[in-house]
Amino acid sequence: MARTELFVRQQPGGLMALEDQALSTGERFWVNSVTGQNASGYGRNPDAPFASVDYAMGLITSGAGDIVYVMPGHTETLTAAGTSLGNGGVFIGSTLSNGVSIIGLGNGRSRPVFNYTTAAGASMNISAANVTIKNCVFTPNGVGAVTAAINVTGADFTMENCEMQISAGTNACVLGILTAATAARMKILNSRFIGPATSTQTCTACIKHEVGIDYVISGCYFTGKLTQAILNATTVLGGLIDDNRFVIATGTVAITMAAASTPFISNNRINVPSGTAPIVAAAGFVAGNTYSAAAGVTAGTASTF
Repeated sequence: MARTELFVRQQPGGLMALEDQALSTGERFWVNSVTGQNASGYGRNPDAPFASVDYAMGLITSGAGDIVYVMPGHTETLTAAGTSLGNGGVFIGSTLSNGVSIIGLGNGRSRPVFNYTTAAGASMNISAANVTIKNCVFTPNGVGAVTAAINVTGADFTMENCEMQISAGTNACVLGILTAATAARMKILNSRFIGPATSTQTCTACIKHEVGIDYVISGCYFTGKLTQAILNATTVLGGLIDDNRFVIATGTVAITMAAASTPFISNNRINVPSGTAPIVAAAGFVAGNTYSAAAGVTAGTASTF
């Protein structure tokens, strides 16, 4: 049986913390927009946290496995490409934050929330490698047609147990997550991309994965007014899209892949209001999926690609 090693870590100011040693041996930083300050003497103790994740990024040691704990009730607003309130620099840049984990604390909407306002170009840019974000909420609908809420160019990015509000009934982001060729081995796990069935604007795709190889999208839920939930417009060899749930309120497609892309698409459950091809993908790489409610497709029909 696997054993979890626990240790007591001395925090500045005398605070003792019990942690799973497998998490990391890097530094711990604490962030809370309600009680924090972006100043010297803060950030190393939950009783005196920083005010923004953006500020904490400036203190990360690249490759050390640092962890930023973002406390319940935290709100951070992104107003321009790659920046947030805080020090105004690159949000998660390649030189400072390789290997950082951002872990949200709390449940439901008491979890940390990242809002988007002011400009359609507002975004969180992740150019560092090995970045992990867990248990956070993203709301890219404070301004219309946000181009891409999260831009991923770094390899080995993981997003787990997060929620993205793709639409609020009026504004909708164009894209939730956009990747580049360098975003190899991306993992989007157990996350929700949600919006109402009726919206003035339509989300083009919750995830537009362009080129990075060996990706995994698994255990996620997609719903709202969408052109499609997952879009791939250029050839990607490999990848896995497995065990997801799709409720497409408007449109005919859940997953659209470039003609020569070869991800294995399996065990997904899909509801679309119309159309006969909820998955557009190369033959031979789609199996074990079930459709329902699409015109011309019998409810419960398994894919036959």
